[in-house]
Amino acid sequence: MKQLRELVTPFASVAETSALPGGDLPWLQTLRQQALTQFSSAGLPSKKEEDWKYTSLWELSQQAFTHDAVNTTIAAEQCEKLALLDDAYRIVIIDGEYVADLSQLDGLPSGVTVQPFSTSLAFVEQQLGQQVALDKVGLTALNTLLMKEGVMVHVATEIVLDKPIGLLVINSGATTNLATHLRNMIVLDANAQATVVEHYAGVGDGVYFNNVVSEVVLAEQAELFHYKLQQESHHAFHVATIAARQAAGSQWHTQNITLGGKLSRNDVHSRLEGEQSHTTMDGLYLLNDEQHADTHTRIDHLVPNTTSNELYKGVLDDRCHGIFNGKVIVHKDAQNTDSNQYNHNLLLSRGCAIDTKPEMEIYADDVKCGHGSTVGQLDMDQLFFLRARGLDEVTARSLLTHAFAEDVLERIPSESIRQALSAVIEQCLPRGHK
Repeated sequence: MKQLRELVTPFASVAETSALPGGDLPWLQTLRQQALTQFSSAGLPSKKEEDWKYTSLWELSQQAFTHDAVNTTIAAEQCEKLALLDDAYRIVIIDGEYVADLSQLDGLPSGVTVQPFSTSLAFVEQQLGQQVALDKVGLTALNTLLMKEGVMVHVATEIVLDKPIGLLVINSGATTNLATHLRNMIVLDANAQATVVEHYAGVGDGVYFNNVVSEVVLAEQAELFHYKLQQESHHAFHVATIAARQAAGSQWHTQNITLGGKLSRNDVHSRLEGEQSHTTMDGLYLLNDEQHADTHTRIDHLVPNTTSNELYKGVLDDRCHGIFNGKVIVHKDAQNTDSNQYNHNLLLSRGCAIDTKPEMEIYADDVKCGHGSTVGQLDMDQLFFLRARGLDEVTARSLLTHAFAEDVLERIPSESIRQALSAVIEQCLPRGHK
């Protein structure tokens, strides 16, 4: 209980006084009570926990967060400017509240449902919480206790969605120290295919807290292209979990891009539960100033004949700190597993730091697995080559840095999404020091 007494924000009391959705649903009240019991017992994770040894939540614990947003408005023009894609279905959440007027859900095909989480509770009852564990060290229990809004996406059997679904989450900056707890549920039935883009953006440079859990359920032969762009304020806290359960023949292609946030933590987890299922798990983190970004991934190969491919890259500058911990577990009897996991980092200053730890636990004997990591600086020979051809040093360094980061984006099959993300990243890339 010591950790809870140190918390400035009384999260448990907030749960008692807030108007959370589903107050009349016994099953949801039971789930929230289980989350309250877990959070009251464990509190926030500390650096004593192995998965949190490089990340302290002390500063988060000392913030006095509010859960009541003031009335705010974002102009449609500003929303369009923040949106990553023009040609997409879109659901907009501002300061934790669904905004119907700025969302674009007209023309959804029959059999496709995209709606706010708060109005989808009857549908998510059987799936909610099945991909994540309340007792896992982290903030999942806190999210389950206080989850209020988010998005529910359901694509029925055999439907191939014609354009992406965008979730645009905006912090307007109008409410100081606002905390939001968002829950997203993405369910694809057999042979369905869809693209979902989660985009978290902050207006201004205020302090706030986004606590997000996204659950993914893929039935047989379903395929999901799933992208997440975190573009929060440089004083924001962003803690997120994305967890997927995959049936036979399903494919989950996920890419996680971290740009903003003073402190960010991303946990990405896939459970390959059916043969011939596949996970592509890629990511990119671009850090500067004193940013702290912690990425933990986990892929569980639970049955024979499954595959996974993972590539994370980081570009670090100034006095930032990055952490990558990737774990692949090949369970007993998961023969014929084929898995590759790599993490590469580019350090642009002497003051930045990276802790990288790719891991593999293999309990089957007929597998093909490889993993590794690298940490380095800009190649001086390549820099000299570009300088010799007339480029100034700043431009040459920028070009080399962009080429390093672009390697991850090239794995995105959609040209429109690839170009949109590339344009955002181009504006955020540090130039590097002499």
